Amino acid sequence: MHKYITCFSLISFLTPSEAKSQNATWAADVASIVYNKCTSCHRTGGIAPFSIENYQEAVSSSSSIKRVVEKGTMPPWPPDQTYSRFAHERSLSADQKNKILNWINSNTPRGDISVEPPLPNFPNNGDLSGTPDLSKMTPLFTINASSDIYQCFVLKNTESIDKFISAMEVIPGNRSAVHHVLVYYDKTGQAQKLDDASPEPGYKSFGGIGVNSAELIGAWVPGSTPQVYPKGMGVKLPAGGDIVMQIHYPSSSDGQKDQTILKLFYSKESKVRQVFIVPILDHLGTLTNGPLVIPANTIKTFNSQFNTNLLKATVLSVAPHMHLIGKSIEVYATNPNNTKTNLIRINNWDFHWQGYYSFPKPIILNPGTKVVANATYDNTSNNVNNPNSPPKIITLGEKTTDEMMLVYFSFLLYENGDENIIIDSSFINNVNEAGITESRDWNINKQSNNSYLVTIDPEMIGGFLHIYNESGHVLQHQKISTINTDIYIPNRSGGILYCQFIKDNKKSLKRLFTN
Repeated sequence: MHKYITCFSLISFLTPSEAKSQNATWAADVASIVYNKCTSCHRTGGIAPFSIENYQEAVSSSSSIKRVVEKGTMPPWPPDQTYSRFAHERSLSADQKNKILNWINSNTPRGDISVEPPLPNFPNNGDLSGTPDLSKMTPLFTINASSDIYQCFVLKNTESIDKFISAMEVIPGNRSAVHHVLVYYDKTGQAQKLDDASPEPGYKSFGGIGVNSAELIGAWVPGSTPQVYPKGMGVKLPAGGDIVMQIHYPSSSDGQKDQTILKLFYSKESKVRQVFIVPILDHLGTLTNGPLVIPANTIKTFNSQFNTNLLKATVLSVAPHMHLIGKSIEVYATNPNNTKTNLIRINNWDFHWQGYYSFPKPIILNPGTKVVANATYDNTSNNVNNPNSPPKIITLGEKTTDEMMLVYFSFLLYENGDENIIIDSSFINNVNEAGITESRDWNINKQSNNSYLVTIDPEMIGGFLHIYNESGHVLQHQKISTINTDIYIPNRSGGILYCQFIKDNKKSLKRLFTN
């Protein structure tokens, strides 16, 4: 996937030599990793089967933690990080894995509890503070799921004029039941007709929402951050029509209840650049070796290509989509000089862990660039996810037993300077260098339109605060000499700020979303 005056701390990094110099402890080394990478799902009421909210629970689950860390299956992060990198990655670095395994293999020592970080606060009302411009809640739904279901809830769009969504947040009412959420806009009224024909709240639809012309406008998966677009950008929400939330409820949620909330924040800018979310690569118009038919007992690879021609585009994110027999997918771009840009590669496709992946900085596609996807499907009995036993021929369609090959892109028309926009601050100013640590010793909050209050612990006095905008330009650089310091940033009307605090060669970062 977080606050209208909120901060995001980024995960800590240490050099391998530091990690090996002594046995890792829960307090000093492991707790911060678990709280940042695991606890958003592994907590009371979360979707994970057990919680890891304190030292005792981590010790009790240490054998399970060791197994999934060694296998690399948790936290779930399907993209191949040797191929391309994304913003706000949930995966563990090699150093983080080593610390966790070192701690478990050393009999899980707790260490000095005085340095143990507190459990993060997971507010029930979401991570984006402030009053949303539009807030919608699904009807109370009792889940009847002997197998996974995809329930679509139709929410009336009450806006009388077009709006641009600058931030979106999905807040599951029952995090132990909601696996993921896709948000669509339907202008045809067809989704409402499907809802009216269903005796229960909402209606079931696998794949899409059963409306071919519906437009995807957002998504949520466990552990993701709210979707916040750079200043001056937004997804268009036309006046009227319907917003449709498709919620995936796994079979384990059978009998539970859910009522999920959608919050939309609109851009206040006088000029807003429209972000388009489009399956540029699709199984109907861009396949070079279609149709999408996979005979029984075969493994088959399909190729899809699209040429940007005269279009110069700024790509913010990418989202591949296949069904159950999808095996792997690679997406890349080649410019007219045949220079290749890796976009995303998923080596072990898992339908149940799909996502929308934002780039740390936008990818610029020049005119004449060719965008390519190669997707492999395994329709053999060796595929444990094959819906048919014995295997049967599988063709294009939206049913569970059908297949798809789509690659969605979030993009906008290029403007000068787009290549300098920053989506994930951990990728600026050598932030991934050794020695950067997460810090709860300081905070920054907006006081008024251009005024911010920096609050630090006494031992942080004498440090330096650097504040950057989305383009990486320095807005403020100041030595912090008191516990409470007012910072003034002129001509600031909103957007994302990246705040970096440096003290004694230690660096920490926070992201501040202001409106």
